[in-house]
Amino acid sequence: MCKFNTDMADERVDEYKVINNMSEIDGIEVKQQEYEEFKVTEVNVLNENGEKAIDKLKGKYVTIDIDGIKYLEDETLLVEKIKEELEKVIPKEKSILVVGLGNMYVTPDALGSKVVKGVEVTRHILKLSEHFKDFGTRQISAICPGVMGNTGIETTEIVTAITSNVKPEVVIVIDSLMSKSFSRIGSSIQISNTGITPGSGITGINSKIDRESTGAEVISIGVPMVVDIATIANEIMDKLEYEEESNDRYNKIKGVLQTQNYIVTPKDIDDVVEITARIISTSINNIV
Repeated sequence: MCKFNTDMADERVDEYKVINNMSEIDGIEVKQQEYEEFKVTEVNVLNENGEKAIDKLKGKYVTIDIDGIKYLEDETLLVEKIKEELEKVIPKEKSILVVGLGNMYVTPDALGSKVVKGVEVTRHILKLSEHFKDFGTRQISAICPGVMGNTGIETTEIVTAITSNVKPEVVIVIDSLMSKSFSRIGSSIQISNTGITPGSGITGINSKIDRESTGAEVISIGVPMVVDIATIANEIMDKLEYEEESNDRYNKIKGVLQTQNYIVTPKDIDDVVEITARIISTSINNIV
């Protein structure tokens, strides 16, 4: 199994193919579709071989790539596409709990909390008035559990405790991700139906937010907000056509710089987080 420097399923597929000199991976199916303003890549992990190859659980990973998300004149098509993908995996009328992961005080990690802020919650209204049920209003609740460094409690423990009481039928988890390409920061949105392991890349803790821990279907939505220093150095050498295998070069750079605890994010990250959070929360609000 490769040690990947990215959370993106499609990047892991590409990296595994390059390292192993393969054109196809047993247990992995990839589909792509081009639209006028964005590209959609669907990675299906079909079996245990696929899981071992890219270190991702069996299920579907849909990535929507948008060039220049800050400069989109009209976000309608993107919102509609995200909504469409969510509706494929979220049954109608099922109650939803939206969980915003991350540290709201650290901008690149604040995506989850900002999405929650924009979500239109309805659970309390439906509990107070049966009248709204006649209009087909979906029951939606939302939380920001924070990070273990601030609470002293694992995120999974908090989410499990809440779901055991609220009993949502679907949990949508929002989180910031890591990419192996600086150009994908804030420009790719990954939707998966396999759950998520909060903070595993940093803390090494492997407790998952999934069907087993929550009793609900778990959908994750993630956006790359950071890359590590070695990735940037490696990408620069790629563009300079430096003669050495990319993956070998990356490992050498990582070893020299000792970069495991250093990540980089762009100077306009505030705008990127605000825009992507608005797009995702609007998509969730539009789910029927």
